[in-house]
Amino acid sequence: MLFDINTLVDLVVVRARVDKTVPNRRNLRSGWLTDTLLTIIIDALVVGEYNDPTAYAKIARRVLERLQDLLERLPEMEALAMLAILRGERLLPLTSEQVELVTRLSEDLKSAISALLKGTRKQRCLELYSYHMGVFYDTLCYFDLAVEMYKWAVREAGSRSSSAAISRYCAALSRLKQALLIAEPPDRLEKLFFVLEEKFARLTKALCGSELQVQWECNCSVQMISMCILLNRQHDKQNEWAETALSTAGKLGWNSTTEFVLTVLGAEEALVAFAEKGGGNNEKAIVLLLLVRKALADLRREEARDLINLMPMQGAQHVRAIASRLILPNQ
Repeated sequence: MLFDINTLVDLVVVRARVDKTVPNRRNLRSGWLTDTLLTIIIDALVVGEYNDPTAYAKIARRVLERLQDLLERLPEMEALAMLAILRGERLLPLTSEQVELVTRLSEDLKSAISALLKGTRKQRCLELYSYHMGVFYDTLCYFDLAVEMYKWAVREAGSRSSSAAISRYCAALSRLKQALLIAEPPDRLEKLFFVLEEKFARLTKALCGSELQVQWECNCSVQMISMCILLNRQHDKQNEWAETALSTAGKLGWNSTTEFVLTVLGAEEALVAFAEKGGGNNEKAIVLLLLVRKALADLRREEARDLINLMPMQGAQHVRAIASRLILPNQ
């Protein structure tokens, strides 16, 4: 570990004790210095650079412990620390116990935030809460709930902010996943894909020059490639998205993202190797879907069924649904 938890906790506590700043009404991500330190700078270091959400949640819990004497006067600090805990915990593998933990945290957070006085600190906490819960529900494949949370995040963030552009894109992605899960008609899927592409373009413009630009260019490019795979369609920008994904993943040090993109663009042997090794549930399921299609094209139906059974049960229900429908007509 190349960061010191105690030092990071000290930095947040010292800042929080004297912090009189508040978020900017036009951009809630800026202006509140404790928020910037804990949920942006330290998050970028601990979660982004070192991929250690457990340490991030631990830092936030220690901050909360150290600020107990301040919470009656500045309850926003309690909500902010709890939001950081929620962020760290939702990034961990969502076992049934972890889902229960995050759900309890979310209920406690709702109570804590609702008790805050009206102002941009409360607004920022609501924005962060609704966005994190949107991601949480999307990961669980509760896509309708995810969309509602993202819409809430947009309302709190303000329609013209970059945060709103992120949540709009995420909502469009969850809507398309829900449509794939329940097998909506092809014309509806095409329309939703077009909306997603439009939100991607607007998000790119909104984040241009910001500290989030590279991260979201990578995220969105990989997601657009993944959606093309799920829809079983070609797009004239797929090569551009692949180049962007690989370039930005390299800058960020996201080796697993690079491996996933190279795998889905590669030969069957690469797909098999990736599926056997593992990876995130969604990524593994997408790779297995490609293998299912190859097996069915070669009339290897039993192998295709076996591959579907290997797909993770959690976080990839929409992918499993697509694969299962490929088998059903000729069972």
